Amino acid sequence: MMTLDEFRKGKNMKKTLMILGGIFAVLVVAGIIGISVLAVKGKALDEESKAYIDEITPKILANLNKQTLFQHASDELKNSASSEEFDKIFNWFAKLGKYKEYKGSSGQANISVTTERGKQITGLYQAEAEFENGPATIKITIIKKDDTWQIMGFHISSMALAGE
Repeated sequence: MMTLDEFRKGKNMKKTLMILGGIFAVLVVAGIIGISVLAVKGKALDEESKAYIDEITPKILANLNKQTLFQHASDELKNSASSEEFDKIFNWFAKLGKYKEYKGSSGQANISVTTERGKQITGLYQAEAEFENGPATIKITIIKKDDTWQIMGFHISSMALAGE
């Protein structure tokens, strides 16, 4: 037979489990809502960043010089090398020959939050293009500052650049 204290403890246990179950259910629902919001926002950022890449990359490749790149560059990229070093790089890119065709890009945007930088939205893309002296792969890193995308990294790889 159960004593009155044992009966009360059982009621308290049941009440405690019901409260914990309710809290768990609220957390699960909040998690599902949070993941859904991030998925929708992430898809929108992917579309927005890809549109930016597909708009500016052909412009930069068609006029492969420091000034054109710097119109879209972040301060981090502009300050990563001296003006003379950028001139050397773009003179080296001249080995690609005349720009012929942009073949599109693939990649995605990412959202990160750190105590050091706060919320940061970046994108990493790879684009393909055809030049007079052969195909090239362009790796582009972008960052969204306020409401503006900017290029943080721009690297061209091509067999036409091999040698020397």
